[in-house]
Amino acid sequence: MTILVVVVIVVAPTIVRAQITGETPAPDDSLIIFEPATPLIGEEGDQKVIPNAAGLDILFSGSGWGIGGFYQRLLFENATFLFNFALSGRRNTDEFENAWYGSIPVVSNKVNRLFMIPITAAFQYRLLAESLQESFRPYVYAGISPTIILQTPYIQDGIYYEFFQSFSYTTTHFRWGAVFGIGSMFGDPTEGNVMGFTIRYYTIPFGGEGLESIQGVPITNFGGVFLTLSIGTAW
Repeated sequence: MTILVVVVIVVAPTIVRAQITGETPAPDDSLIIFEPATPLIGEEGDQKVIPNAAGLDILFSGSGWGIGGFYQRLLFENATFLFNFALSGRRNTDEFENAWYGSIPVVSNKVNRLFMIPITAAFQYRLLAESLQESFRPYVYAGISPTIILQTPYIQDGIYYEFFQSFSYTTTHFRWGAVFGIGSMFGDPTEGNVMGFTIRYYTIPFGGEGLESIQGVPITNFGGVFLTLSIGTAW
């Protein structure tokens, strides 16, 4: 009897209040819903803006390999200013050591060693930013590429010039050029690292009769296709 009275005293007010207000009493195990202190992923977009990045470029072409560096800075959404430079050899693709100068293997009819240093200022635009994941960020870019061309002697007038010795006789040329490219950055940009692969096409006309690497086969355009691997840091 005592238990029944206690139950009536506890439950009765709730029943009466529900009848008066029309409210349904909340169950004792009702869920608590709360808003997170910080937005969940996707509420403010998944893109990670990289305002600055810099690092190392490794280039591969028909003339061999080269090395350089890059710096990029965000101008506005999906658009980036890109600055890079590189040092690469430039030669006829069929240059092989197939003769001897005394006991030194040499390339037949080679008269000069040629090197190019393109210095590029370009505009880079990211493609399909709204539909692709951040781990794959394709882009196109185009820019101007003033280029320093170094000419050092190889075998001239019957004299062979050793590699480092030949730089004492360097002739320097300057030519204007342009570059176009397509590529992509890979990986998670939130980790502060960047890695990319680019196909670049340089056009660097020399003018006149060009420069000879192999005697009788002058190079009139120092451009061409370069495959570039970029590794760097973003901040």
